[in-house]
Amino acid sequence: MPSAAENQNNEDPQPQSTIASRSPSPAPPAPLANAPGPRATALQKIFNDALQHTLDTCSYKNFSGCFPTAAKYAGVSLEALWRDFIERLGGVCRQEFDAILSQRHVVPSLNDLDRLIADAKRRKEKALEESGPDGVQPPIPPHTLSPETLLQTHLTPFLNTAQQDLKTNLADTQDRNTALIQEIEGQRKEIDVLMQGLENVVRDLEGSVAALNSENGFDEMTRAEMI
Repeated sequence: MPSAAENQNNEDPQPQSTIASRSPSPAPPAPLANAPGPRATALQKIFNDALQHTLDTCSYKNFSGCFPTAAKYAGVSLEALWRDFIERLGGVCRQEFDAILSQRHVVPSLNDLDRLIADAKRRKEKALEESGPDGVQPPIPPHTLSPETLLQTHLTPFLNTAQQDLKTNLADTQDRNTALIQEIEGQRKEIDVLMQGLENVVRDLEGSVAALNSENGFDEMTRAEMI
C-alpha cells in the first residue's frame, strides 16, 4: 500500500494545475456615485468633530455634578449609567444624521456640486489658455443686472420658441392657402371650359332651329306658288 506521504505527493500537482488554469480575478468595481466626495467627507468630519466635542464636554465630572447624592453613595452605578448614556446619545445622533443624509440626498448633491465646480475650473483654465492678449473678460455677476435685463434673459428663450412656432404655423397656413388658391383656379378653368362648351351647344341648337325655320318657310312659299 502506498504511504500517506506518497498520496500527498500525488495529490499536490492537481490543485496547482487547477489554480494555474483559473481565470484572473476581475478588476475592482468602479467607485459608486453615492460615495462621499470631498465636500461630503468634510461635512461628515465636521459633524463627527462637533458630536465628539459635545460628548467630551459631557464628562463624568460634569455629569456627576448634576447628581451629587448618587455620585457620593453609588458612584460606580452612576459612572456606568453615564457611559451608557454617552454611548446611546452618540449612536442616536449618528443614526439621525445618516437618516437626514439619506432622505435629503445630501451626498449625491454634494458630489454633483463637486463635479460642477471641477467642470467650471476646467472651462476657466481652457478659456485662459485660448484667450488672446487682452485676456478673458470676467462674467457679469447676475445680481448687478437690472430687472429688465433679467426679465428679458428669462423670457427670451420662451419668446424665441413661441416665435419659431408661430412662423412654422404661418408657413403651413400659407402653403395650405396657396394649394387652395391653385385648386380654386383649376376649378374656375374647368367651369370656363364647361361654359364654353354649353355656349357652343346653344349656338348649334339655335343654328339648327333657324335652319328648320328657313326650310319650313321655303316649303310654304313653294306650296303657295304651286297653287
